[in-house]
Amino acid sequence: MKVFFKMIRWPNLLMMVLSMSLLLFLLIKPGLGLENKVGMDFPEFVLLVAAVLLTAMGGYVINDLKDLQTDAVNKPEKNPFEKIFTKDMGWIFYWVFAIGGILSGALLSFLLGKSSYVLIFILTTGLLWFYATRYQCQPLVGNLVVAFLSALSFGLVWLYELMALQIHAVQVDRSALLMVNVLVLIYMGFAFLVSLMREVVKDMEDVDGDTKTGCLTLPVSYGMKKAKNIALIVNLLGLFASFAIQWFFYENGFNVLFLFFFLVDLLFGTVLLKLINARRKEHFSALSLWIKLLMVAGILSIGLFYFEF
Repeated sequence: MKVFFKMIRWPNLLMMVLSMSLLLFLLIKPGLGLENKVGMDFPEFVLLVAAVLLTAMGGYVINDLKDLQTDAVNKPEKNPFEKIFTKDMGWIFYWVFAIGGILSGALLSFLLGKSSYVLIFILTTGLLWFYATRYQCQPLVGNLVVAFLSALSFGLVWLYELMALQIHAVQVDRSALLMVNVLVLIYMGFAFLVSLMREVVKDMEDVDGDTKTGCLTLPVSYGMKKAKNIALIVNLLGLFASFAIQWFFYENGFNVLFLFFFLVDLLFGTVLLKLINARRKEHFSALSLWIKLLMVAGILSIGLFYFEF
């Protein structure tokens, strides 16, 4: 059971649930002046979370199945399909998760009168398939795919809440709608940049195994120096974006968020310094943990809107 939960990356799933819950119940609904019973109800939200989690779980499984050779070098005996589960069991897991995610998304879309929106989950599942089988070993393309999918979960909460408000004919203040739209875009951008930086750092951490198995990631194709420069550029973009977001919060009276983002600035700066000095695999492993901490700080900041609206 422990290996199963490790296989599906339960900490990542927990952060997805937390980020989606905070976004809906502490940012979107209060920001629009809605009660929790207006818009998406709890069962509908559970369907959305299930669709996102199952799709992600399918992505993790197929990624492990396709990474067996690389993981044998980078993370010996840590891939669950080396010794614990067979590859046949892995494919069963994958199809159960992938189909379950699509069915959950289909039911939710049907309930909200937009059956065609199931295409989002079908395309996402397909994108994860192509990432694992093709894009993962293409310079930067795979990194951009993962970063896009990280941002997508935020966008889906906002999209389906808007659909629920529309089907229930709920009228909301236009200025509040615009403000919430901007805030959701801010967090989507944050998730995209931090995820992109982490993916490039992970590629630098795994460069030995990727080189031996012919996986043409960014550091394998263009060298560690160029890969690090790209990670530094993404970090600086994130840092400047954090400054801009902080100023936006100050200008719009989000004082608690304004103060909290000094911590986010500090974490971006810490990651920047550690990235500049990183040389060996253990440096990049430690750096990945700092980037995860940065992501957690960004997600937890959403909860502070409870004190702002």
